[in-house]
Amino acid sequence: MIIVALAVIFAILRLLSGLPTPASDSGFYTTKLVLVGVTGRTTPDATDRRVIDAHRDDAQIGAISIRPQEQQECAAAGWLTIGAGRRTTAGGLCDPTVTGSGTTARVTDWSQRLDIAARNAGDAKLGTLASTSPGCVEAVGPGAALAAANPDGTLDRYETATDLIGSKERLDCPLTIVDAGSESDKIISALAARSDVTLIVSGVGPNAGSRNRDLQAIYRIGTTLPGMMTSDSTRRRGIVILTDLSRTLIGFSLGDKPVPAGAPIDGSPIEVQTDRTPSAALLAGHLRSIHNLSAVAPAGYLAGTIVGVLLAAVLAVALLRRWWRTAWAMIAGLGTLTATLMLTGSFPWQASSHPGVALVITLVLWTAILIGLTLLISRWRRLPVPMVAAGLVMAAFTTDAALGGLMEPGSLLNSKPVIGGRWYGFGNVSFGCYAASILSVAGYVAHRYLRHGHRTAAMIGVLTVGALGVLVEGWPSMGSDFGGVITLVPAILLMAIAISGRRITWGKIIGIVAAAVIVVAGVSLLDWSRGAGHRTHLGDFVQRVIAGDAWPILIRKAEASLHTMILPGGIAGIIVAAAIWVIILRWLRKAVPEDLYAPFTITAIAACLTSVLGTLDNDGGVWVLVTVTGPFALTTFALLMYRYQAYGLGAVLRWEEFADRPTPGVEHPVADHRDPHRSGNPAIRGRTRRRR
Repeated sequence: MIIVALAVIFAILRLLSGLPTPASDSGFYTTKLVLVGVTGRTTPDATDRRVIDAHRDDAQIGAISIRPQEQQECAAAGWLTIGAGRRTTAGGLCDPTVTGSGTTARVTDWSQRLDIAARNAGDAKLGTLASTSPGCVEAVGPGAALAAANPDGTLDRYETATDLIGSKERLDCPLTIVDAGSESDKIISALAARSDVTLIVSGVGPNAGSRNRDLQAIYRIGTTLPGMMTSDSTRRRGIVILTDLSRTLIGFSLGDKPVPAGAPIDGSPIEVQTDRTPSAALLAGHLRSIHNLSAVAPAGYLAGTIVGVLLAAVLAVALLRRWWRTAWAMIAGLGTLTATLMLTGSFPWQASSHPGVALVITLVLWTAILIGLTLLISRWRRLPVPMVAAGLVMAAFTTDAALGGLMEPGSLLNSKPVIGGRWYGFGNVSFGCYAASILSVAGYVAHRYLRHGHRTAAMIGVLTVGALGVLVEGWPSMGSDFGGVITLVPAILLMAIAISGRRITWGKIIGIVAAAVIVVAGVSLLDWSRGAGHRTHLGDFVQRVIAGDAWPILIRKAEASLHTMILPGGIAGIIVAAAIWVIILRWLRKAVPEDLYAPFTITAIAACLTSVLGTLDNDGGVWVLVTVTGPFALTTFALLMYRYQAYGLGAVLRWEEFADRPTPGVEHPVADHRDPHRSGNPAIRGRTRRRR
């Protein structure tokens, strides 16, 4: 019945995820499209405000991530990324020049730029925009020339901003890309007044000499569907990325023709959500909120650290003084801390007038709520506190994923917008926290069946919990985590085989690896079948394999993972995590009472395997190791606390002498939270009398 009820709840959550206004395709009804690229436009200026407010009925607004291959690069890298359709780099060449004019122009240092792109961004092909567009592409200004250049560096047509203004904005090609510098506002105003032109104004990078990584303004004038921009690349209201702009420009050029299947383009078409009326004030507030997600997040990290340290400090004092109610409350807080950090996204703190204060209050409130909920469920269902905490963590992440990542934008576990990394689904930190909770819960479900001799049911319980976790982790519209599925499937299958009582052989290990590959391949192929422009990175990877350019991304992810391991913090993390796993697997696993958690050893092995595999096959590297190791180590410590509470420290250090003794409070783990002098537990009460 419980499984049926949970399945119904999960189905309802999935249905609710489809209730918000879906994004709509936004076609073009003019024969001319102009992109005006600007720099440093982190908030709309006077011209933007006037133009947007004058065209509320045919405007779309949003924020665009300007990150190219490397963070904090100059605007030239942004222009190159638009032209390539994939993130690329300028390699420090920030001042492009053009030789010639009209139809004989070419980018002066194009060969050097090709070498830099091939060396540092091997999967990006400069000139993709021009080579994929059947009509001519006109460039106005040197930056625009980088985006409009053909693969050999030549330009279909080139003129300066002064020439364009002098010709009263005559447009000789269907698609025109403009880098007008100080003349941008004049050209924007003139083009916005024309009914025969669709105008897109977009940030492309920081101002010269600036290292500002904030998202910048983007808006479109000339559309039948006014609203907020979005795309399948971000799945976020009002946010798109540079390669989405590339895909949209190419889509305009092709008209009714589909984008070639093998085109090296990562972006998705820019779509629109029509439930908000665009205005300059709305755009300014939206950009400010996104800025807060990055700028204020460090205050949340600090607050989370302080909360964790305070909980640990109070726990230490409570254990020394044997204040068991307080100690278990602190365990509840620490055990659900990862859920607390994720649930900060349940409130739009970034949009408040005092975002830092709102974030800290949200964090503290969720800490208190989860502590109370953990203790309440523990007492009500007679379950160990650490198992309830792990269950709540799993429930929180599963709920958010089932709702389509509703809380991801404001979550402290999510990457900041200025990083421009993963915009949806589970990142490496979220995966580590979620995986630790899945394994702990799966092991405890097996324990409940094993206590009654139902070994087959225990194995099925592990597979059921694991299958739910894998589904949530890997499904494109939920976790969408390629590496997470590869990591989690072997651990779950290993647990199931061990709990079934069967011997683990090399043949079974090979089968486990094959199962992980099959699951990932199946989900990825389903995602790939949705077609170009609507795939997640799972389907995009399949397309890369088909096109033969998957190696660059694999190498890049491997380099990112290795980079985390060779930093001082990464080395320290590896040393500490290795020491923790040695202690758990060599000593503490024997001290955890079997009547409280019988399959603890195999669960610990599965968690250790997950932490190692996750570190090796995710670009987060050491972060996966830390976020799996930390929560599982806390769960281990909390399980040992039951022995410590009943028999003292000797029951943990000299576990052999206490191996056959029952663990008081297993049937009702929080029954002994009262003062030991008044405990209803005979073992504790007797020990207290002897001490006195």
